[in-house]
Amino acid sequence: MKFGLYQQGYVRSDARSGLDPLERVRQIIVEAQAAETYGLEYFGVSEQHFKFPTNSTGAIDTILSWVAARTEKLRLTPSAVIPALAHPLAVAERWATIDVLSGGRLDFAVGRGNTPGTANAFEVPIPETNDRTTEALEIILKAWSGQPFSHRGKYWQFDEVRVHPRPLQSPMPRISMASISVGSCAQAGSRRLGLVATSNNVRWSQVHARLNAYREAWETGTVFAGAIPCSNINLQVPIHVAKTSQLAREQVEFGVVEYANRVMKQDLLNHRLTYGNDKGMDTTGEFYDNFQGLLDLTPLAVGSPQYCVEKLVRVHEEFNVDEITLHIDYATHEQLMECIRLIGEEVIPEVRRLTKRPALALRLPTETLRAGHVS
Repeated sequence: MKFGLYQQGYVRSDARSGLDPLERVRQIIVEAQAAETYGLEYFGVSEQHFKFPTNSTGAIDTILSWVAARTEKLRLTPSAVIPALAHPLAVAERWATIDVLSGGRLDFAVGRGNTPGTANAFEVPIPETNDRTTEALEIILKAWSGQPFSHRGKYWQFDEVRVHPRPLQSPMPRISMASISVGSCAQAGSRRLGLVATSNNVRWSQVHARLNAYREAWETGTVFAGAIPCSNINLQVPIHVAKTSQLAREQVEFGVVEYANRVMKQDLLNHRLTYGNDKGMDTTGEFYDNFQGLLDLTPLAVGSPQYCVEKLVRVHEEFNVDEITLHIDYATHEQLMECIRLIGEEVIPEVRRLTKRPALALRLPTETLRAGHVS
């Protein structure tokens, strides 16, 4: 099992930190370097537009190209590129170039986006985003073959082109889909693409439902045209580690709650605008303004190193995924740097040690997790 970091470049308000929002983008690069220093294997950011002051990761191709230049082994994991918002030929060129310049360190992932305001600003109707994402990915994969091709699709048409450069990795980087709902996870599986899934704001059983839908669809799926079959599952788990659980909670509780409120509302709206109903969407309002509920009932890991070890051991045992992506955000840069250090020095080594034991030895009592080991 591999571990990496992911973030959205959360910008704290001046009242909390006095941070220059422009500095936050630079700090992301330093945090990525720290991830490599402390032994994490990959680093990702998500494509977040027009959400200032809460996020600063819009131009993720630019951000990850800087990460590539300032690191040596860290793999680059966009989570995810939203190709429906741009011309897919431009997307293909930019990300192939990042793969070349990084020495073949790109793990590519696409998603349709889950923010109605972003789609509206880019003049992309929400109901079209699924089909646009599919067509865009078809074009990107053809472009990465290195062969001349023409395209006559519903949204894009062009005569013979040959995209340069093609990716350094041969035949191409790993291709995954970022998916939120049970239905979208099944869609990724049906195409035999890798899965980038999230455990944000959903119960353990709901994460199981998403992963089961992906695995079942993968077994009977058909390889997406031009792609290499991939069954890799990358699960995002929100985390913040500090010396004590009380300190960790004080540093990020406000941001976790704000994010839960915003994301659950926009996911529901996006789903309704796309499908006209709530069918297949299990996001609810039960965690609005409910940090303790998130901590008790979901994989959210905010606490001391020991508490976060226990949560991640349970994630490993219950979900059996290939990669666990630790989603860090909300705290100050200094607090995030300490969090990364603790993850690298105290949390991951202990998780690796414990997960080598027989599975039955890993069952953790619920009361232990809820206690949080507050020092």
